[in-house]
Order: sequence, then C-alpha cells, then structure tokens
Amino acid sequence: MDIGNVIQHYGLIGIVLLLALGIVGLPLPDETILTAVGYMVYRRELPYLPSVLAGMVGAVFGITLSYAAGAWLGKSLLQRLMRLAHRSERSLSRTSEQMERYGSYLLFFGYFIPGVRHITAILAGMTRMSFGRFALFAYTGACVWVICFISLGHFAGSRIEQLRAHLPPRQFYTLAACVLLMLIFGALYRRRRAK
Repeated sequence: MDIGNVIQHYGLIGIVLLLALGIVGLPLPDETILTAVGYMVYRRELPYLPSVLAGMVGAVFGITLSYAAGAWLGKSLLQRLMRLAHRSERSLSRTSEQMERYGSYLLFFGYFIPGVRHITAILAGMTRMSFGRFALFAYTGACVWVICFISLGHFAGSRIEQLRAHLPPRQFYTLAACVLLMLIFGALYRRRRAK
C-alpha cells in the first residue's frame, strides 16, 4: 500500500483511518505515515493544522479502541495469556502493579517506542485503569507524538528535496532506511542502558 496515494486520495479522512488502524495493531508504519503527512504539508499538498488535528483524532480513536478492547476482554484473557506463557498468578499481579505504577508514563511516552503504544492501552483496559487517567496521559501523549512527527516531516522537507535532487532513488531510499535504523537502534540502546 502506498501511504502517499492513500492520503492524497482520501485526504484528512485517510490520515484518521490509517492512524487509527495502525494504533489498534494493524501493521501500518505510524511514524512513517505522520512524517509523510508532514512532508506533504511542506509541499503544500495538505494544510498543517487540519493535518495535525486529523492525526490526533486518528491516534485518539485508535488508542481508545485498544483500551476498550482491553476492558472488554478483561483480566480473564490476560490470565489465559499468562498461563500460555507459563507465567504464574504472581506474574499477573506484578503486571497489574507495574501498570498501576508506571502505566501513566507508558501511555504518554509509549507512542515514541514502536510496539509499546499498542500494548499499553490494552493493558490499561485489562487492569481497569480509570478512563480519566487513561485519557489524560494517552491523549496528551498522542497530541505530542503527532505534532513531533508531522513537524519532523515538515521541517525535513527541504532537506529531503535536496537529497532527492542529488541522489538516485535507490541510494536515497537506502540512506533513509539507514537513518531510520540508526534512530531505532539508538532508542533501543538508550532504553536498555536505562535498565
């Protein structure tokens, strides 16, 4: 699926749908979507503020669906998953305690760690985190995340144009993939070092 074509064809609704589906758990590259939106804003194909609002709506909708799924599926599913993973009842209570203790931070900062944003909302629902607390941290995190990545795409737009003009397409995409991998490994390294 060409993300740029979907967004060009469906506009702001496309942004909402792609982000909501990506956050719910479909294998869509959320950060790439937002950065592409920022690049399209740079090229004046999309307006900035409505694009940011569409991104926020999509992120909030997706994260709320994940929370609702966790609340609906409940602790019984979490217990079954723990049993399948050969984890004890103690592990379940520890998971609940960790969610109670760090869940707010995970909901806010989890957007910036691929895979974490998908799990934290489901766990928040399963562990019965209050919806008000969930909404405060998850929605605020969504807004910051959307603004950061759309702004990144927007501000990198002129640099991307310069690189594209001087590099053949294959080299440009290879360079972009290398930069992305470096960012991911850097984040993983910092995370591991913090432990």
